[in-house]
Amino acid sequence: MLAAEPPFSLDAPSSDVTEELLTTAHLSTLASLLDEPVSNRLQIFCYFLASDESRTDALLSSSIPQPLVLLCLVLRYLILKEQKRLGESSRRFNWSLKQVHAAIASGFKAYTIHETLKADSTLTQLPAELSYPDSLSVEPTTRDIHLQSSLQLTLHSAYQLAQSLLLCPEPFSAPPSALVLGSLFHTIALTTDETTLESVAAASSPVEKEMLDWVLYDTQQSLAIDVEALRKAKRERKKEEKKLQTAAAEAEKKRAATARQNTARSGFGLLQLDDHNDDDDDDEDEEEEASAEE
Repeated sequence: MLAAEPPFSLDAPSSDVTEELLTTAHLSTLASLLDEPVSNRLQIFCYFLASDESRTDALLSSSIPQPLVLLCLVLRYLILKEQKRLGESSRRFNWSLKQVHAAIASGFKAYTIHETLKADSTLTQLPAELSYPDSLSVEPTTRDIHLQSSLQLTLHSAYQLAQSLLLCPEPFSAPPSALVLGSLFHTIALTTDETTLESVAAASSPVEKEMLDWVLYDTQQSLAIDVEALRKAKRERKKEEKKLQTAAAEAEKKRAATARQNTARSGFGLLQLDDHNDDDDDDEDEEEEASAEE
């Protein structure tokens, strides 16, 4: 089963369940489900995306705009799905913190653009703060393309599920296309700066931070290590160590040079003192000779 395929279960369904999904035996049950309040249908929707009751309650009670709830659910689902598929030994192929940040930041920007244009249809260009990289300016990696594609596909499938549960256009008023922004995703994913929770928090808005906190609450240990960031950090540490070693060597050279100068000055001072003593001795001898002649 691909990550983007329903029924969004972390466990492979049995043949009985698959057969059940392909029949119309429970149409009456489905019809009665649609009569449930929106809150109940939302709970069911979240359940299909592998969110248990406590995580669902935390998400729905947050200040995250409801259209972005879909992005949070799908992103967490994909991380858990990959972790289960890959296992601990292949964890390095799962989503990394940088890629999760890229998905949230680009999704939030896309949603903000969507809401801005929806609020004012007369806009002919976006405000400067909503600008984003040109798609031709980035050269994404194959891995980032795969992850971003899986995000788009799963968002699309999840949105169809939301439609079937009558959760569109409310509360999910933004379509999947308004939750992804490929050029920004790849621009962030391609950065070589070390990505930490602190650096991501510093670059995020309050809503983005809340989204990140919810997604990472029980998935952080499943994330891949950012190998490139580790390599860069290692290179930076080596450069810093070399700088310190060079500075220490220069300081030692200066200390040795100063010591040599002090030694030379001391020797010159002693030599001058000896010459002065010799002059005094000569003067005394001359005085004694003069006294003897008298």
